[in-house]
Amino acid sequence: MKRNPCSFSFRPSALAMAIAGALLSTSSQAADEDIFFSELPVVASVSRLPQPLSEAPGAVTVIDRDMIRASGARNFADLLRLVPGFQVTPPNQEGAVVAYHGLSNEEYTPRVQVLIDGRSQYSPLFKSGVNWNLLPIVLENIDRIEVMRGSNTVSYGSNAFLGVVNIITLDSSQTQGWMVAANHGNASVRDETIRWGGKAANADVRMTYRQMSDDGFRKMFDGSLGWFDPHDSRHNSVFDIRVDMPINDRNELRFSLSHAEEVSQFGRPKSTSDPLRDLSQNSTALSAEWHRALGDGDEVKLRFSHVLDWASSALTLLGSDKKFYTYNPPGGESVTNELEFQHVLAFSKETRVAWGLTGKYSSLMSYAQFSTNDWKDRHSYRVFGNLEHRLSKDWLFNFGGSLEYDSVVEWMFDPRISVSYHLFKDHTLRFIASRAHRSPSLYEAYGDTRLIISGTNNKFDRTFFADPNLEPERIDTLEIGYLGELKAARASIDIRGFREKSPNRIQTVPYALPASSPDSGDRYAGLIGGYPYGRADTPLNLENVSIQGYEYQLRWQPFDSTRLMYGHAYIRTYANLTDESVIADATNNIPKISNQTSESAPRNSQTAMIMQRLPFDIEASVMYYKSGWMRWRRNSYTSPYERVDWRLAWPFKIGSSKAEIAYVAQMSNHDMQGRRETRIANEMHWFSMRVDF
Repeated sequence: MKRNPCSFSFRPSALAMAIAGALLSTSSQAADEDIFFSELPVVASVSRLPQPLSEAPGAVTVIDRDMIRASGARNFADLLRLVPGFQVTPPNQEGAVVAYHGLSNEEYTPRVQVLIDGRSQYSPLFKSGVNWNLLPIVLENIDRIEVMRGSNTVSYGSNAFLGVVNIITLDSSQTQGWMVAANHGNASVRDETIRWGGKAANADVRMTYRQMSDDGFRKMFDGSLGWFDPHDSRHNSVFDIRVDMPINDRNELRFSLSHAEEVSQFGRPKSTSDPLRDLSQNSTALSAEWHRALGDGDEVKLRFSHVLDWASSALTLLGSDKKFYTYNPPGGESVTNELEFQHVLAFSKETRVAWGLTGKYSSLMSYAQFSTNDWKDRHSYRVFGNLEHRLSKDWLFNFGGSLEYDSVVEWMFDPRISVSYHLFKDHTLRFIASRAHRSPSLYEAYGDTRLIISGTNNKFDRTFFADPNLEPERIDTLEIGYLGELKAARASIDIRGFREKSPNRIQTVPYALPASSPDSGDRYAGLIGGYPYGRADTPLNLENVSIQGYEYQLRWQPFDSTRLMYGHAYIRTYANLTDESVIADATNNIPKISNQTSESAPRNSQTAMIMQRLPFDIEASVMYYKSGWMRWRRNSYTSPYERVDWRLAWPFKIGSSKAEIAYVAQMSNHDMQGRRETRIANEMHWFSMRVDF
């Protein structure tokens, strides 16, 4: 792919040589500055019990504040590139697609649970997935991110199907005073953030406002237009309030209120099937949590959350028969209320338990998804528990289970057993067997999308039609892991080998409509040898999928001023359809369906990061990402790529205030394809400045 000779470029090899040369020059002078190295962290995202990584029943990647700042990321999804096995599309007006081990043909991310301080980011409006453009989080407020690589429906319910991303924000007491920050760069990058933290009586309060804007992708291909600059800008804002209020030495209340909104541009010039238009969407969330410490490690939590989501983007399409259709994707609004109780107790030094109850009620109205303005409701109830028992100094057992009732698919039971064996000090083997389910979205279960022909009352082209007999997806996982701390070398390594089998993956396929639901506007309907009642896309439990491979991550701090991370994932995916006879136009469609699944994760992918303290307090970081060939979509692909991002920063003081200026470059080595090969993301670079006072 040719680059614009006038575009800004930077040779990463030169930067790498400069950093490498600085390693020796700075190692001695920074010997007393332990700026990075520490013991392996304690995590609570796996079993809901605070555990060192060596005793958690799962593989976890922790992204801390230093990594977040050094990454130079503008949006949260980009941070997950640092996690082995994760793939992320470049950001543009569409919400990012984030996949762990593939299975990524959906518009939103439905198989990786995302939490912010315990609240799920799954939305009924966005097809029980995560809309990453509406994630109500400001990167400067994150304390750490715990990413569990593997199923965890035991702890977080039916949609923690392949993994969990737990975002833990800073306590309000840690963000006192003012902070202002800004990014300005090419592609019309304009980001501004302002934050205030203070006291209100005995409560700590934090208020944050951030707005972001850019021009998105710079190149798009259309068969009739060739390459052109797309209608692709986006404007995003987040407002967030958090209050931490201690009642006494045992009780604490926490409240949070957030509002995220975005306006994104879509469409192609002179197009009748993808006309120019704006998509407006927003999400408002209110959460309250009570925490009581009972002593000796025992505690209880009670959390309530209320979330409102809304979207609108009306447009008109020109159909293949030259008649106009009206359409409104994604369009609609949803309400979600959730109440959760959790109890952690220690029976003895050898035995601990975390258990709880969760109830959730959701309601969705979307004419685009159901061809009616009626509300669709679902409710679910769940009891979960994790038992940790230390049989001896070297053997640790974790037993977990979740029993969930969902009004759409009824009962689901998910068990997990984990055994950790300490080979010798700081070296642990881990064996895990688990089962997980993913309940279908309301759209998958009840969807009925129609393009209504203008000027008629009852003629339409049905494009999506749900099967009422849909069952939840199931995945059975076996994994073996090794975690080693090489303290003498100031390094650690985490290896995970896995085999994940889903015998009934939900796959959306072209399907002949039944006589009870005919299509009056489909060009296939009534044709001799065609489909007498038309056809539509229908989700069915139709695919048997097996995913196997390994992944590992290495962390090393050779000097106090140097920190390195490297991760690698090898993934093989095998898929076959359990019933090919139900697929319309099977000869053309079956190969596309099978290929998209088996190629939805790259065979090999790598990620590396170096963080280096240079003379004069300058901080440098380089991020390297490499991925093999893969398919995000059924009818498109993305080529193998190597991506290099880098950042240079200088922290300094202005009187008693802390400040920092930085320069960030993303995709500095070459352009990068988006969800498909016809969408090209170009190099982006910007200056940033931050002041804390």
